[in-house]
Amino acid sequence: MSVGRRIVIFVPAIHAFGGVERLVLDLSRFLHERKLSHTVLCLNQSIALAALADWPINIHALEPPRNPIAEGWALGQYFRHPANADIQTPLFFDLRGAFYAGLFRGPDFHLHLTDPPSLLPKDVSKYAFSIRARFLQTSAVDLGWRPALRGETVHWINKRGVRRARSVIAMTHTIAHEIESLYSIPATVILPGVQRPQQGALVVKPESSQFHFLSVSRLEASKRIDWMLQSLAEMERSDKPLSAELEWVLDVVGDGPDAAVLRELSRALGIGERVKFHGRVSDGLLEILFAQASVFLMPAAQGYGLPALESLARGTPVILHRDSGVSEILNQSPWVEIIAQGPADLTQAIRRMVMNIKSGALDRHSKPEVPMAADWAQKIAVQCGWS
Repeated sequence: MSVGRRIVIFVPAIHAFGGVERLVLDLSRFLHERKLSHTVLCLNQSIALAALADWPINIHALEPPRNPIAEGWALGQYFRHPANADIQTPLFFDLRGAFYAGLFRGPDFHLHLTDPPSLLPKDVSKYAFSIRARFLQTSAVDLGWRPALRGETVHWINKRGVRRARSVIAMTHTIAHEIESLYSIPATVILPGVQRPQQGALVVKPESSQFHFLSVSRLEASKRIDWMLQSLAEMERSDKPLSAELEWVLDVVGDGPDAAVLRELSRALGIGERVKFHGRVSDGLLEILFAQASVFLMPAAQGYGLPALESLARGTPVILHRDSGVSEILNQSPWVEIIAQGPADLTQAIRRMVMNIKSGALDRHSKPEVPMAADWAQKIAVQCGWS
């Protein structure tokens, strides 16, 4: 491919700064540094993603009427427009991107599936007759024929779109396995990474009179912030309260639909004074919170879990759930506790991690290596054939 042709990254919607938006910025940064012209294309947006980048980034929102037919038609029209004839093979993100590709014939494209249907609460394809048995949460209840029929239709369109892709990219082997099981097509696994900390990864934390637990995520049910609150409250109610051993604080960074409920829960559990809800924070403040953090908590169910890798890169040990995709790549290390159950399991993991910290088990040699964002972006560019 000749130098100078434009690259398009399609993200169906930009309404929150989450995992997909992080990946898009990592990819844009990589392309900008190599002077490769690119556009981030979306159907609609409600946050200023470009404002989060310290380089110029072109984001183009199509803003069609909010229905699948109009959205798919607008996407097709964009790629058919003569002004866009110089576009290289684009990268589509997510199953919704595959849906539009299955609904309307468009350009050749590569597809990055960040979350499979099992982790998408709003994706109705899991209700399909042909795949319901794969997902216990939907097969356990008779949902009726209407949702099943709708799910089957969406699954068929999704499958058509996935199979049209020139290549399919997954973040973990677990996701790749689900993709092949559902759509009968293999996926290339490319592990996302994190930006290298400017000051290098810290190994010895600064002395502090407080022990800081840290959580960074959108405040919604799948992130299981309530587990953290329940676990820490249980430890406070024990014969030897955690606060008798540590002057602890839980820093909760992020915003979302459960923010008010979680604040009330912390008060109801009697630990409201020890939980600080910071909301959305600047990059500078987030670095400060990482620097003072003693343990990063991430019991979420999610496709990957970049914040866990960001923590390890900054010298902060992590407790995470095996339902997070990064659990697949983190080898056994005193820096990482992987839990399999609920709040009680999290409680035991916190106790073990505190013991590891106090015993001095967390040294430079035992800290696991984490993938870097630039390496991920380069592999994506090679996979897509961009030049």
